[in-house]
Amino acid sequence: MTVVTSQVLEAAPVEVQKHLASVTAPARAFGLDALRGLAIIGMVFSGVFPHESPWPGWMFHAQVGPPDFTYTPTVPGITWVDLVFPFFLFSMGAAFPLAMSRKIGQGQTGEVLLNVLKRGALLVFFAIVIRNLNWFGLQGPGWVNQLTSLITFACFFLVFMRFTSLKGSQEVLVKLIGFIVIAGLVWAHDSFTAFEFSKSNNDIIIVVLANMAVVGSVIWLLTRGNILLRMGVLALFAAVWLTHEIEGSWTSAIYNFHPSLNWMYQFRFLKYLCIVLPGSILGDLMLKYRTVGETTGKGSISKLLLGSLCLALVIINLYGLYTRQIYLTLAVDAVLCLVGFCLLHKTITKQEQLWRQVFGWGVFLLWLGLAFEPLEGGIKKDPSSFSYWFLTSGLAFFTYILCDILSQRFHKNLFWKSIIQSGQNPMVAYVGTAFLVSPLLALTHFSEVLETLREINVYLGIVKAFVIAGLVVAVTVYTTRKGWFWRT
Repeated sequence: MTVVTSQVLEAAPVEVQKHLASVTAPARAFGLDALRGLAIIGMVFSGVFPHESPWPGWMFHAQVGPPDFTYTPTVPGITWVDLVFPFFLFSMGAAFPLAMSRKIGQGQTGEVLLNVLKRGALLVFFAIVIRNLNWFGLQGPGWVNQLTSLITFACFFLVFMRFTSLKGSQEVLVKLIGFIVIAGLVWAHDSFTAFEFSKSNNDIIIVVLANMAVVGSVIWLLTRGNILLRMGVLALFAAVWLTHEIEGSWTSAIYNFHPSLNWMYQFRFLKYLCIVLPGSILGDLMLKYRTVGETTGKGSISKLLLGSLCLALVIINLYGLYTRQIYLTLAVDAVLCLVGFCLLHKTITKQEQLWRQVFGWGVFLLWLGLAFEPLEGGIKKDPSSFSYWFLTSGLAFFTYILCDILSQRFHKNLFWKSIIQSGQNPMVAYVGTAFLVSPLLALTHFSEVLETLREINVYLGIVKAFVIAGLVVAVTVYTTRKGWFWRT
């Protein structure tokens, strides 16, 4: 553990602060894009995967699996499905330094804060719209509901794209048209069907992301250049979380403070800071080791061995915690971590130094999560636990190294490039199923063909999942290549 601590503390606050002030325009982080891409594709695929009892339990959330798929909060363990949301949150945190450091270094802190609040507001708007205008929840005729979702999808381009070819007033007008059309769709369904609009009817995942975008960004701004202070914020959060049930305590007052805002803010949403803030440390490290320029020449570390080691750490923890072979997991983790430190003991290039730091943080958070594992009956995604937050953060560090290695080797490969480009435009991918692919399949009756396959053989139900996920990825990649990015 001494080795772990020394590597964790090597991220010198003063050095990070100097680099943050001198940042110009860091190169595109394909490894981070790939990690985000894997997360969003995993969300899409797991969301459309058939919930049928013949499929193994590890293809679903650990607490919602076969045979009856009822929520059972007492079941401990995690599966690959339980990694996609924390990996996305981790990627969001890592993007904070990369997105804001240049303007901070230029003294534009006020503008950065304004953009942070704007981003949070747009994400809340997004969360409300995608839940209220999702055609599955509308009450009109089927084809009307499907067209509504398709029109909403088109309006998202007007609202979230940046039209650099237009003048400021023209771009505002385009966005205003998008907002007006969406408002008109809500009014029409609320007035002429049984549908009732409600701001409380929102997408909880996007609401959580909105909270993390605002609170996580502000914490990073206050602690930039001081990683230990950022970890201190997490310790303070943990204290509030563990004591809020004590009646009459001030921590209870803080936890329960959301008078009329509980539809968009609750203190319990902030638990995901335990994933987002570690992610921001990755972003700081990427700036520290990559803004000055890479060291040329051949490195001393086998990328194949390092990537295989990181993949093994993810697999052994998923398998061991899902099957509840805790002591086997601890033993194998200890061996793999030791091998990793030996492999990364001597580094030459800046990139290898980055991997060494990232691996050290991964080990620290992995074992912190394992230490919390016995709490509350074992690791769980829902209700999520300290073990879940910290352990998935550790696995995200390892997965980033793997993605970084693969992106260097395969960034021109069509398959891997599609993953990277999906991660560069995640909002499109997130709503691509419900607002584009699914209504189109319904309107053309092709969804009936796919459903017939499932009726022929239950295992053929997976064809529909691959078709929908493949089409969503294809649309996302197309918009990315066209430069049609949705940004908040």
